[in-house]
Amino acid sequence: MRGRRLAALLMTAALAASLAACGNSESSGSGSANGETTAAGTQSADSGTNSDSSADSGSSANDGENLEDLAEIEVMFWTLNTIPSDTDMVEDAINAITEERINTTVNLNIIEMGSYVQQLNLMMSGGEKLDLMVTLPGDSAHFNSMTSQNQLMDITDLLQEYAPELLDTVPENWLDGTSINGRIYSVTSFGDKATPMAFMCRKDILDEMGIDPDTVKNADDLDALFAKVLEIHPDMTPVAIGSQKVIFAPYSFDENGELIKFDGLGEGDNSIISIFGDDSTEIQNYYETDEYRATIERMKDWYDKGYLYRDGSTYDEAAESLIAAGNFFGTFKQVSVGSEASASATCGHEMYYIMLDDSPIINTLSLRKFTWAVPSTSTEPEAAVKFMNLLYTDAEVLNLLTWGIEGVHYQTLDDGSIDFLEGQDANNCGYYLGDCTAIFGNGFLAKVRNGQDPDLRNTALELNLNAQVSRFNGFSFDTTGLENQVASLTNTVEQYRPALACGLYTEDYLNEFIQQLQSNGVETYLDTIQGQLDEWVAANQNNE
Repeated sequence: MRGRRLAALLMTAALAASLAACGNSESSGSGSANGETTAAGTQSADSGTNSDSSADSGSSANDGENLEDLAEIEVMFWTLNTIPSDTDMVEDAINAITEERINTTVNLNIIEMGSYVQQLNLMMSGGEKLDLMVTLPGDSAHFNSMTSQNQLMDITDLLQEYAPELLDTVPENWLDGTSINGRIYSVTSFGDKATPMAFMCRKDILDEMGIDPDTVKNADDLDALFAKVLEIHPDMTPVAIGSQKVIFAPYSFDENGELIKFDGLGEGDNSIISIFGDDSTEIQNYYETDEYRATIERMKDWYDKGYLYRDGSTYDEAAESLIAAGNFFGTFKQVSVGSEASASATCGHEMYYIMLDDSPIINTLSLRKFTWAVPSTSTEPEAAVKFMNLLYTDAEVLNLLTWGIEGVHYQTLDDGSIDFLEGQDANNCGYYLGDCTAIFGNGFLAKVRNGQDPDLRNTALELNLNAQVSRFNGFSFDTTGLENQVASLTNTVEQYRPALACGLYTEDYLNEFIQQLQSNGVETYLDTIQGQLDEWVAANQNNE
């Protein structure tokens, strides 16, 4: 078993003893330390003492099994930063809990963002052990792509048997977003889903320019902002570009430069499907719309003016990495409530969010953006779902995975927030993944970083539970029989979209892109989904 050296065993034993002596200082299960529960059955991350964990259904020590029957699961997720040097240490601390609670040991397989899709494909095609993973907003690691290839397991019954607390925690209409024909194939992360588009930028440069960020509302305003950056700092690139590229679904610019939203019915950053307008149910090929043309023409203009990272079309790491390592002003990003502090730690500069959308909507796309799934090849699906249950209900496990070990990788301040230890930062603390609170299970249980409102999680929870949900939530299209078209269309978009999204637009290249989509069956694909949507709307119109 990976990481099981003698020293690691000794540390695990010590950690287990320490945790037992402390009575498990973090809350677990669905109740808080004070016997109170926050909204949706979750407990506060900063609660004092833990309720009796043995009372959790399905979570008693070893479930009556022998230690030699320990299940071992491989858990795979990504980081925006480099792979932490103390991963084994955190893994051992988690296993000190999971071995007792769910008779399972966990191997953490952390992958750098730029390599995640490739590594996942290699593991799936090579039959390597993989029991639990996070899906991505786009590409072949997206929920849609993986379910269309039968790569995700139907976990409906497993959740009911081994994760009833999870089902009590995540809202039912959120679970609808990752269901197909009433069966659950993954669980969306229980975190910020009402995430508006913003331009995240260095506050020191913004202050230096003297521009009121509240006046920046559209593409023309951004154009003036970027021009000012180059005027003051001619060697600085205004826009860093990461794996999602510049403007991505569900956002687009219209011909007037206004940022508008469309519904992609759950497709990811590479969405072909687009429905524009609050009353429309008409599906269009996004890449043939006026809105898409206006967006890529704007990107072309920005590229020609030197606003965009010149190698953005081929750069697949996080844009934050560019900002931290180079001379960049900012990047476009969907942002979570109060995440500026973590963004600042990741970028190495104090970051500011210029908000471009004041009415975010939770839709199928956002619910499928980051989900926890059991691959169809998993050899330990029951143990994987048991661990999922802990990620959504146990603050101690969630915070170990998110922030590492208290006193080693962070300290708790007087107001309950956390910060690096003296002399440490994101680069040398040993375990810092960036802000993953919108990704890891129940992010509302995560501790908040210094500079954030100590009550941030409850504020964000209330905002998300009361956010507007798309009128198409619950609709999931079936691409059975279209597997070849889906694969070909996915590959086509992945081939052409990066260049067009990063300013390398020509009329001939766009026409070639559209022709390739048509040759690969885009009309059949969209017509099939349109028919299914029409039936769904007719059946649900009384509930709208």
